[in-house]
Formats: sequence, structure tokens, C-alpha cells
Amino acid sequence: MPTLSAIYRYPVKSTAGESLSSARVLEEGLEQDRRFMVVKPDGSFVTARKYPALQRVVARFDGERLSLIHDDQVALTESRQAFALERFDTRVWADDFCALTTTIRLDAWMSRVVGEPVSLLWLGERSSRYRDLIETRVSFADGYPLLLTSEASLADVNTRTDGSHVMAQFRPNLVAGGTPAFVEDEWRRVRIGDVVFRVDAPCSRCVMITVDPERGERRAGGEPMRALMRYRKGADNNVYFGQNLVAENCGEVTVGQAIEVLE
Repeated sequence: MPTLSAIYRYPVKSTAGESLSSARVLEEGLEQDRRFMVVKPDGSFVTARKYPALQRVVARFDGERLSLIHDDQVALTESRQAFALERFDTRVWADDFCALTTTIRLDAWMSRVVGEPVSLLWLGERSSRYRDLIETRVSFADGYPLLLTSEASLADVNTRTDGSHVMAQFRPNLVAGGTPAFVEDEWRRVRIGDVVFRVDAPCSRCVMITVDPERGERRAGGEPMRALMRYRKGADNNVYFGQNLVAENCGEVTVGQAIEVLE
């Protein structure tokens, strides 16, 4: 039986992942996952697609204090009590919604990392972003509350490239172990612990997977995108790796738990 081999969350969209032994699953995704996002003055979101240095930012948020670390910056910690909490119009792809401002110090810190004026927004306790397509609220994630990948699928990609690609390039929340490569494409509903997940749609990939998360730079040669284009391209010409999930109920998941395939 497949098992849950890793859990990751990303407190700030596009920054480094945080490895967890267990996590609370809520309607909008993992607790404290992608609750912050960097935006330009016009509200458009900023990601490591264009600003790969973001992946070298280590963010931690416990619900009360946000800490940011980057090799080229002085570490910064701000209390949620200091957030200005002014409504700010923003968007993720085609979704327009409101988030909340944080502090001038956080904005300035992120601006230095990105190299241009930006702001750091917080979703608040409850996201105002509701996606009719999947009938649920979503965090600052691209389109779905959660993303599942598998160890075997990454290993398969590495047999077709230089073999040095890591799971962090694909930015999953949940990783399956003990499966054949890409068997997750066949799943429709799974249970991990007490939580049932709907496997809603395959995840189309972009240039983000070519960013080396340790160096915060794009890899030479366009891999692993070039390899995936040879055998993971759909009829729509998009490249797919991993599956988007929607939780049907709330609960806790823990590394080592069995992944029961319901459908």
C-alpha cells in the first residue's frame, strides 16, 4: 500500500518549503500554507517564475509571528499584532479578491529580495478567494488547495535527465511513497488518516520547475521541463506532473500513514 512519505507547506507563496512530520488539513489547504503573498503595487502577484531568488527565502508562521530569513538579508520577525490589516485588491491568475496588508518593514524586506517595490499581503484567518470551479475557498496557491506528487514519478524523471532534480522543484504538499511512477494519475479519491481527498485534476507545470531551490537560479538547459515535454505532454500541449487535490473534510495527516485508494 502506498504511504505518505513527506509533507510540505509554503507559508509565503513561492518561497522555500517547510518539511513537516504532520499537518492539519483545512478547507483551504494545509494549515498556514500560502497565507502570504508578494505583490506589485498594482496587486499582481510575484513568484519565483520571474524572481527565482524568492525560493531562497525561508518563511515560518505560527499564526502569531512571521519570520523571514535570506542569506543576503538581516533576518526579520514581525508580530501579527503589528499588521496594518488594510484591505488590498489583488489577484492570482484570473481570480480577483481582497487580502490584507502587513507592515512597512516586511514590504521593504521583500522589496530588497525582489529588487523592486513590492508588498507582502496576508490572507487573514479566512480567504476571500472562492473558486467556483472546485466549489471551495483557496489560499494564495495557484488554483487548488493541495498538490500531490510521488517519489517514483520524480525518480522516473531523473532517469531521463542528469538525475539531480529534487522534489522541491515541483513544490508539492503531499508526497506518496511505495508506488509505481505516475500511478497517481489513475487515482480519483484517496484517504490519508481520517481525511478524504478528491483527486481533481493533473497539475500543469511551468518554468518554475527549472529553478534550483538551493541557489535560487534557473538550471541550465531547461531541465526537467525538456524531458517532461517528451513524454508528459497532454493533448493541450501542457506538461503535467502531480495531481491537484481538494479535501472533502478536515483532519490531520502524518508522515508514514497509508494512502488508501478509494477510487
